[in-house]
Amino acid sequence: MIFHRASASMHRRNGFTLVELLVVIAIIGVLIALLLPAVQQAREAARRMQCTNNLKQLGLAFHNYHSTLGCFPFGWNISADLNIQGWSLQLLPYLEQAALNDKYDPRAPAFNEAAAAGFNAAAVTGNLEVIQTPLNAFMCPSAAAEVLSDYNVPEDALETGLPPVELTWTAARGDYSATAGIRGAYASLAYGANPPPSRSGVLWETVPGGRTSCPRVADVVDGTSNTFMVGERLGGPSVYKLRKIDATLTTTYGGTQGGGWGDALHGDHWPQGSLYDGSLGTNGGACIINCSNGRGVGFFSFHPGGANFLMCDGSVRFIPSTIEGFTFAALMTAAGGEVPGDF
Repeated sequence: MIFHRASASMHRRNGFTLVELLVVIAIIGVLIALLLPAVQQAREAARRMQCTNNLKQLGLAFHNYHSTLGCFPFGWNISADLNIQGWSLQLLPYLEQAALNDKYDPRAPAFNEAAAAGFNAAAVTGNLEVIQTPLNAFMCPSAAAEVLSDYNVPEDALETGLPPVELTWTAARGDYSATAGIRGAYASLAYGANPPPSRSGVLWETVPGGRTSCPRVADVVDGTSNTFMVGERLGGPSVYKLRKIDATLTTTYGGTQGGGWGDALHGDHWPQGSLYDGSLGTNGGACIINCSNGRGVGFFSFHPGGANFLMCDGSVRFIPSTIEGFTFAALMTAAGGEVPGDF
């Protein structure tokens, strides 16, 4: 009997009281809270690495294009009959996308009104299907999940000088935008009273009566390691103010964002900057990275602290959002003659 009681007592001591169980749960909760940020940081580091690799792949494609044709592609070009093309389409053969490239007919543009404008209807249909094809090379894993975007933009929004025509299309997501040049509003902040002789980037545009030569390495007078070619501008067609979508701005400007890899708007980005809360302001602003993703406003990523940029030499640099205005503007121009210093 005595032995039996001792065994029962020992058996009871092997269990957990409610207090002990709550303490264990609390400890596990604290450990999860401590580990979760580390897990999220590791995941973001992996996404950022993939984003960097995408840009390196694009850089290799740009240079293979240059080796083959003697120059880089135009940021975008348009003919008098509204045949409009962007830089990304021209890189398809150099991104192991021969099948898509063969399907795309450069004699016709990719917008819904093209057939009515006199272009071959079958070619237009095929081209629209091409730009609706998601391609991993143009998508940063850190971006939002939008895949297909609808655009409805007046043609004169591209400042072509041609009569305004409403153009519409649907495009697969593209998170990397051409660095076309610095808009005057940001240049005034960056340079003060001493603007450079040229505010153009390396991927310039061509319009009827405009440039006829495509950009070459020799045209990057400021040095290929000191000049941007492509930068992250995520989130289109939504318009972001910091990390939140602004419904009003999206309704007003979403159709002109240029967030598809195969649309011409993807090659027309002359940022003017924004205010630090992401507001557009009346005349630009000092914030150029991660405040607003608006086309003609700023570059934008979901990486903390900055955004990735492809340089003209094929390297990729992570540019902090705190970069000084003159330095950023100097890196944007291809022949401004500036010395950007450390960045």
